[in-house]
Amino acid sequence: MTRYEYDEEASQRWHMDVGHEIDERPTPVARWVDAMRRLNSIDDPLARRILTLHRDCGSGSGSCDSGSEDEPIARRIGWGCETKSAIAHHFGVDYPVAPIASD
Repeated sequence: MTRYEYDEEASQRWHMDVGHEIDERPTPVARWVDAMRRLNSIDDPLARRILTLHRDCGSGSGSCDSGSEDEPIARRIGWGCETKSAIAHHFGVDYPVAPIASD
């Protein structure tokens, strides 16, 4: 299922309504593994240290988790925390999207 989130900060900055499409479809484990391999291929020393600190985020036991994120890999829809997401975006590593289910 796809949902939309209103981005208030961007809307104020650009003086227009800004929304982002959020894809909530589950990601197959193989795609998640591939994304983690690409994320782990980043060789920038500072990024590596930060990723090490946030390695478990999104699993329910990470430093950014509240404890309620104990989701199986196939049901995860993002990197797990904003920090990991920002590093992935900076280095051009996209989180895999599940294929569109045909009806």
